[in-house]
Amino acid sequence: MKVLIAGTSGYIGRHVTALFVKNGFDVFIYSRSGEVLPYQRRVTERIHEGGRDFDVIINCARPHWSEFSSAEIADIELKLLEQLDRFAVTGATKIHTSGVWLFGNASYDDLNNFRFKPFEVVKLDVTTIENAIRNKWHVVYCPSFVYGGENCQLKRMIDTLPNRTMQVAIPSLGYNQYIHVDDISKFYLFLVQNNIADVQHFIAETKGYSPEAFAQLLLDTQLVKKVNKISWDAFEAASGALAMDVEKLNLTLPISPWFTATKDIRQYIKNDI
Repeated sequence: MKVLIAGTSGYIGRHVTALFVKNGFDVFIYSRSGEVLPYQRRVTERIHEGGRDFDVIINCARPHWSEFSSAEIADIELKLLEQLDRFAVTGATKIHTSGVWLFGNASYDDLNNFRFKPFEVVKLDVTTIENAIRNKWHVVYCPSFVYGGENCQLKRMIDTLPNRTMQVAIPSLGYNQYIHVDDISKFYLFLVQNNIADVQHFIAETKGYSPEAFAQLLLDTQLVKKVNKISWDAFEAASGALAMDVEKLNLTLPISPWFTATKDIRQYIKNDI
């Protein structure tokens, strides 16, 4: 089977790519310039623009907030999915990586029915997701925090803390679930290898933590040296409105029945860092 992946140089994309290569797929890269290139040298075939050649299309690409506005990101992502669609054979498995911020203000009933209640910063992404669903993409909603593997997001976060001191707004109102990057990759492989009728999926570890409880876990394991408990006004002044929304994110996700986590963030923190 031939697989086309966008975002192969990103954190999630590089792990998805590695797993599909390991499992014997002929993997191609969709570059930022719109070229389709073979991932492995042994694959010599080049794909012409518009050729419907791929059994699997995976999008892990996402423009970064530091480089583009919300409107620009939404426009880029919408156009990217349209471009990727041109390479899919009829009946191809297509997977788009999204996030729980699209449900930032959702109730549990909203989550169960995939009713979008997005944070302001991702409101424009709703159109992209709705178009993707109409065009028969699987949409996978990952937690806002992914960890593990090469260039681990958790390690990067800890390394950026001044003096290894973590700020937590009190009272701690949020609840976050987590996922290992390898479990995302395995779920994508599962979707490709099985005929799954559902097209929207929440994936995450079952157990989550409030920001305060998670900070305490990092403190207990000595990954951080100190936790500063500050007011919400002070937190917003220091970190900004978007960080405050994420800190307050409080979703208990109805995890896909097709997903089983093989990793656990508490064990990872204790044993692997």
